[in-house]
Amino acid sequence: MKKYLIVFLMASLMGCGETKTENKIEEVKVTSPKTEHHSESITKVFDAHGGFGNWSEMKQLSYDMSNGQHHLIELQSRYTRIESGNDTTGFDGNEVWVSPATANASRARMTYNLYFYFYAFPFVVGDEGVIYEDVEPMNILGTTYNGVKISYENGVGESSKDNYIIYSDPETNKMAWLMYTATFGSEKASDRWNLIKYDQWQTINGITLPKSLQWYQYKDGKVGGMRNEVLFENVKLSKEVPSMDNFKMPEGAQIAPRG
Repeated sequence: MKKYLIVFLMASLMGCGETKTENKIEEVKVTSPKTEHHSESITKVFDAHGGFGNWSEMKQLSYDMSNGQHHLIELQSRYTRIESGNDTTGFDGNEVWVSPATANASRARMTYNLYFYFYAFPFVVGDEGVIYEDVEPMNILGTTYNGVKISYENGVGESSKDNYIIYSDPETNKMAWLMYTATFGSEKASDRWNLIKYDQWQTINGITLPKSLQWYQYKDGKVGGMRNEVLFENVKLSKEVPSMDNFKMPEGAQIAPRG
């Protein structure tokens, strides 16, 4: 199970990281995906978006976001580079780093892969250590959707107490909504659910990915209005391995502390 799981956007840790000037990135290791643990319901969702096997053959993903960020992700090990204005955040397979160094580096470890994780649904919940459970269909804003709950085996990833429910169109099996909880890095599970709408899609190299993510108000089982939207443009997805130089920690960069 890849270990880079979502932690809620607004969470932040206190403290400053150290500065590091040299690092070594290991070669990308390509392994065959294991799918024996996939349930019938989640397989239908994967297939509706191009298939988990096809996704697993992809080596890199990049996109521009409406918040001004540019993301580049090496998909086999999830090395990451995020450019935002004059700031760059990266994950080199071992450390999360920020450049130039900043007193707010602690926040980067909690949030660097946040948008990627939501954007790459449903495929990010296809790894080993994930548990699938069919749940009752749910009516959201007048339409009923099938539901698959996703949880994690103990100790899997950085936040194994987080939970997700994918709600999919019963006719096409495409994702329509995602409900999720976040533990803020705590060992206690949360009972506060959040809601994202997926309803605009684009297909690239056979993989169907969202054009936008729309966060909706949600409380006590009631759906409110849209509170935030992020658009994704210039999306590139390919089997070509990106240059590992993209993810190396530059001189003077700061390591985001682990807590």
